[in-house]
Amino acid sequence: MKNRQLIYIHIFIALAAAVILFICFKPLINVPEYILITDSAVSGIALSGLLLLLRNAAKYVHFTSLPAKQQFINYGAMAILFVACWIGVEYLALYLSFPENEWIFLTSVIPSRIVIGLLVYSLTIVIFTRLNNTEEEIISDTANEVETPEDKSDTQELENIEILERIAVKNGQKIDVVLISEIIHLQAEGDYVMIHSTKGKYLKEQTMKSFESSLPTDKFVRVHRSSIVNVEFISQIELFDKQSQLLKLKNGNQVRISLSGYKTLKKTLGL
Repeated sequence: MKNRQLIYIHIFIALAAAVILFICFKPLINVPEYILITDSAVSGIALSGLLLLLRNAAKYVHFTSLPAKQQFINYGAMAILFVACWIGVEYLALYLSFPENEWIFLTSVIPSRIVIGLLVYSLTIVIFTRLNNTEEEIISDTANEVETPEDKSDTQELENIEILERIAVKNGQKIDVVLISEIIHLQAEGDYVMIHSTKGKYLKEQTMKSFESSLPTDKFVRVHRSSIVNVEFISQIELFDKQSQLLKLKNGNQVRISLSGYKTLKKTLGL
């Protein structure tokens, strides 16, 4: 049902975009109407498809945990790629379908298309990012509130887990030992966890849940489903709004905070 609704939404986007582009460009350029109709239809379909890809990118790519400069670079690169693909698909379709002399005047509105593409991209990123944050909060809060039989079993097992004092990480042909006091934060990387420490970064095949249960709770807080931080290395907490908080760490890294993670962090810090 959800997938069907998503299909309907993108069909509506394609139709709406085609109609809007046709109405906007018809007074501006002198081309046969069938050319303009084709151009608008291809633009709407391409835009709808790109928005679907952008939705998935916003869901799985978390740029907000990066430094501001890197966020700007990454979002800028995605914007350029988004606009280039949209305009490129459109004019390629015209090139393959009609003689050049019939559609060449449409190139005069390329600047307008760039502006429209950037506006659509920016608005989409803002909306999808907020929606994803909200979904994460719901999932996180639900997971905290609902305790299944498996959770009870896990809880019993966790009670028997010893608190770690050091972590051994395989580094090529060597094994590095990282003291718990040297860990700045941990970041989920698929089936692995990236350990950021004062000595460097280490990738370990282990789950975030196991780290969360075996690290000292008075020092380490799981502020997001993909992040655990050492409170000793927190330099600043930025509060943008209810759904958007950011941690700045002493090594310069930035980490997203979920709503439930922020509540736990405040409790640990005594705020």
